Amino acid sequence: MDHTWTESFYQETDAAKRFDILKENTGKEKTPADVYREELWIARYGKRRPKNDAFVGALMELKYLAEGSSLDPGGKKKRQAAKVIASLGMAGAETKEREYQEILLAELKNVFLKFIEVSRGGRGFTSLVFGMGQLSEEGVVKKIAEQISTIAFQTPHMLRMDREFAVLQEAALQVFRQEYPNREHFLKK
Repeated sequence: MDHTWTESFYQETDAAKRFDILKENTGKEKTPADVYREELWIARYGKRRPKNDAFVGALMELKYLAEGSSLDPGGKKKRQAAKVIASLGMAGAETKEREYQEILLAELKNVFLKFIEVSRGGRGFTSLVFGMGQLSEEGVVKKIAEQISTIAFQTPHMLRMDREFAVLQEAALQVFRQEYPNREHFLKK
């Protein structure tokens, strides 16, 4: 993977800035990597200027799947999880080229960066009971770790789909280590 512009592309969490970086660095003659990035971009933001982030929405869907009962009569939750896998570009990723797998991992890491950024900045997320008081930095880290544990580890465990979510779990783990070194013990894997 080309590390000159892609590093800033995958560290940037503002969708509009990411769009500009992508357009600026994608030529008329597209490489396979350019095609993969564009494919994931369209899956995440759509074809036009980014408005909604479907990948963050998919993370929230995984969170909601875990919050209900652990029972799954009829396999409804498992079917919803399979839709999430497809929407995140993970369906069959293990059989695709290594370059696609690397780009997918980088994009999923960016999704978790965005998730952490939104969580840290949200008053409702960082406040104590009914908005009175603020959580300490350590409290915020624990709460983010709890959310990521639910999304990336608890939901796949509950549905017995760890293999299908392996790349998402790896992305979550790498980003948490990057953002909160020496605090991995807060994650429930």
